[in-house]
Order: sequence, then structure tokens, then C-alpha cells
Amino acid sequence: MTVVEAGASLAPGRQYAVPKWLRVTVKVLLQLFLVYLILLAVHAYLGWWTPDFLKGRSLWHFWFSRMIIPMVMLGFFVAFARIVPAGVMLGSGFLLVGTLSEIKKDSTGEPFQISDLFLAGQSVHLLHYVHWYHWLLGASVIPAAIWYARNLRFRWWSVPVALLFVGLLSTYRFEIVSKWIHDNSYWAGVENLTFSQAESERMNGLGTHLYFSMAGLRLKTYSEAQVKQALDALPVKKPPASSAAAAAPVAAPDVYIILGEAWWHDPDDLDSPLTGLKDAGFTESMAVSPVYGGTTPNSEFEVLTGIPIKTFPDGIIPYQHYVEYITDHSRTLPRILSEKGYSATAYHNFTRRFWLRDQVYPKLGFENFVSMDDMNLTIQANDWPTDEGLYSSVLQHVGGGSQPQFHFIVTVQTHGPYEADDSDPKGHEGVHDYRTRLDGAAHSLASFKQQLDAKGRPYVLVLFGDHLPGLRMHQYNDGMTSESDPRLHQIPVLIASNTEKPQELADAIHGRPLYCLSPLLLDWIAEPAAERYLSYLDSSCRAEEDPMVRPDEAVIQNQLFAKDPI
Repeated sequence: MTVVEAGASLAPGRQYAVPKWLRVTVKVLLQLFLVYLILLAVHAYLGWWTPDFLKGRSLWHFWFSRMIIPMVMLGFFVAFARIVPAGVMLGSGFLLVGTLSEIKKDSTGEPFQISDLFLAGQSVHLLHYVHWYHWLLGASVIPAAIWYARNLRFRWWSVPVALLFVGLLSTYRFEIVSKWIHDNSYWAGVENLTFSQAESERMNGLGTHLYFSMAGLRLKTYSEAQVKQALDALPVKKPPASSAAAAAPVAAPDVYIILGEAWWHDPDDLDSPLTGLKDAGFTESMAVSPVYGGTTPNSEFEVLTGIPIKTFPDGIIPYQHYVEYITDHSRTLPRILSEKGYSATAYHNFTRRFWLRDQVYPKLGFENFVSMDDMNLTIQANDWPTDEGLYSSVLQHVGGGSQPQFHFIVTVQTHGPYEADDSDPKGHEGVHDYRTRLDGAAHSLASFKQQLDAKGRPYVLVLFGDHLPGLRMHQYNDGMTSESDPRLHQIPVLIASNTEKPQELADAIHGRPLYCLSPLLLDWIAEPAAERYLSYLDSSCRAEEDPMVRPDEAVIQNQLFAKDPI
């Protein structure tokens, strides 16, 4: 062998031998980069990060800042499997959750949040919003899960590492972290947009949005002295005496408050079913809902508590987020009426658990809750019941005797979505279906009032629409082009009574937010609430159409979360 040949035989080992640690490091980095690209693509797709959307924005916020949380999430999956299968599993998981979020936004206007996991039981009721492409995207998680399962491997460090990443993903619960993110958002490029959770999801990306939603609620506890100081600071003007108070009826009237699901007096419908209710003895007014197209419990919450939803960060649903904090002593309409001698019963022609009402209603002061399980209902083709059976159930619970009764009734006959019909004009799809169902619901209401009249008991009846129906293209083509158009929140209030003067309440509530309804109604029936907050609310609502009430946290604590409210 020549010297040259010997050198050639040694060259490969001496010149090209790569250390194992370096080969492993490069392989891991390449795999991480591949997974990063997959997760970035998924986030760009779900957030519709189009060139027009990205124009004028700092791109590094999208490819770096908003990808930190997804890569931390990847760490949890990598603790139990190899990098690429873990990345594909996470990416398909984002597609699944993003699809669920789109469905929820179609239904309620709000994106998916971690707390929605506690409402998984009612997700089946959103199936009418699911299209074939939703199923296709959601199904991608199945092969990804199989591949991930085939690559599972457990090491002694798997669980500790997984717990470490779970801890990192929970850091937003700490005020010091959330404050740092807020104070540095101008350069960091991520910010919890509390005024719009839907926009926050799109801007921050789904992963970071979910991280923000893991925060839960950090409720500060106020001392009795602080609560008293906050209550004493509320200015209260004595409301004018109503004719009901002057007349001082011998028997307190039964109170019926009805939530009309998606009831709306469409200005484009000159022969609206609501117009005919005037002949049935109803007086119509108008109030302002805090929501559009969905999130019914927020309207319901305002009516029952008098607390404005806008007091809380955007995206908060008290029935969902505050259920564990609301106490059995909360100062609500049903509890106040109960203290005045009323019985209090809630009715809903759907499942008891829908929006966690089975847990919330007892805390709000309802003695009984009657759901679809105890009703004889007619189910429509879209799986939502009509309202006749609901009203029949209410009438069965209207007893005799002298005790006044409070009945809170939540309807669903006009619940969306609304199917397109051949008779719908182009750009107004779903209108015929909505109007047909609203007409049936209005006839059921008129029949219900007629039967109350026949019973002869003194009563007042107030129906309020919780929000407009989600017929956004119809409304857009009718001139409501801006999302800030106030008409998108104007809902009907229908009032009837055989003892009081409906026009009085109609004038008092007109143009007011729904949180004004309870104190104004209590005044109307000569049963005003003798407590600071509701007296303040009453005088504020009488003073102007939009009183802009925003109670301090200490006041809210007293009204909802205190075990011994002042």
C-alpha cells in the first residue's frame, strides 16, 4: 500500500467523522423546525393571517412572539413521544379546537376558551352549525392520535417534564405575569384583548389565546369596610312615585318574566308577528341587549342581577366563569322577591345543564327549576322544542292561594340557526324560517296570556328578547353594515298586566340596557328594593337612557359573591 493510499483510507475517518452529540442535536433542531413550520401554518390558517391582514404589522410578532406558547405546548407532548409525531398531534389538536372555536363563534360570537371544557355536555346542541369541512378538519386528529400513540415512550423524566410545561402554561394565572405581558405588549406583540376575545384569538393565534383563557378568574376579596365604602359612594336619588305605588294594590301580582329567544322586531317586516301582539293586549317597548346573535345567559344575567356585563372583561359569561363564586346569598331578583313573600320558579324547555343553569339557578334564589325533562314538548325539525309545552308546564304550576308567584321562563322555539328557503330573497337567507318560528312563538305567547286572564289572578308579564337572531347578512343588506350599529342590540320588550299600567313600564325601560329591567319592574309593581345598589341602579336608569353603570368590584362582590352581603 502506498503512502497516498494509506492517507486516503484514513481521510474519511479523520476528516468527516461527526460527533454523535452533534448529529443528534442537528436532527433534533431540524425536527423542531419542521414542527414549528407545521404549527405556524396551522395558526396562519386558523387566524386567517392573510397578506392583507399582515400588511403594516410587525411580522416577527407572528413568526416568533405568537409561536412561543405553541412551542411550550409542544413540550408537553414531546415528554411522552418523539418530536414529529408530537408536533403532528398538537397541530391536529389545534385544528380540532380551532374548528370548535369557529362553530362556537357562528353560534355565540365568542371563541373557544379553556373553561368551555366544563360545558362539553351541551356541545351537541351546536351540531346544526357544523358543516362537512368542519368534520373533515376535526377528523384529522384521529390518524394523528394513532401515530402519536404508536410512538409513545415513557422515560423517568416524562412526567416531571410534562408537569413543568403544564406549570409554564398556567403562569398567566399569576398577576405578576399578566401585568408584565400587558406592560410589555407594545414590543412583545402579544396582548389579551379583553374587549374582543374573537379578535384576541385571531391576533394572538389560537395557542396564545388558549394560554390567556387558562387564567380563570382572579377575584380580589374586599373587606366589609371597603364594601361599605363602595356602596356608600353610590349616588342615589329618590325615584318618582309610580301610580302603582300610590294605588297600593291589595294583593301583590304574580310576576312572569319571559326570555324570548332571539325575538326581534325586524324593521324590514312590515307585518311582523310582534305587531299582532298589540291586539292580544301587549304593549311594546325597546331595550338594549349586551350581546348579538348568541350568548343568551349574559342577557339573562343582567335581568336577574342588575349587574352590567360590560363591567367584566370581554368574553366573560358569568354563568360559566363565576358559577363557583356566586353564593346562595346573592342579591338577585328572585331572592328579593322571595324575601317579599313570593315563590320563585324557573322554566326552560331544554336540558337542565344548558349554560349550567342547573347549578346557577339555585344560587340566584330559585326554589325550583323545571326543564324539558318534566314537560310534554313538540320538537321541531331542527331539534329545538316549540314553546306551547313550556307554557303548559308553567300553567300547571300556577297554584291558588294568596302567595304571589314569580315565574322566570326561558324559551327556545326561535333558536338559530335558520335554514335557507326558496322564498328567501338573495342575501336574506334564513328570514322565512325565522319569521315562521317567531310567528308560532308569538301565537303561543298570546294564548298563554289569554289563559292567565282566565285564571283571574293579578299578574304582570314582561317578555324581553335576549339578542337579535344571527341573520347577519339580512341585517347587513338592510343597512346595518357596521358591527357597532346600535340597532344590532335593540331588542323588543312586551308588557301585559291585568292590574298595572303597562305603558308606565314601557316608558321607563325604553332604550335602557337590560340591567335596568329589575329595579324598574320592582318599582312598577310597588315592591321597590330597599338596598343601596338597586336603589342607585333605579335612579340611574331613570335619569338617562344609557346610564353607563359600571359598579366597583367591591359592589359586585357584595351583590354576588358575599356570604353576608350588606
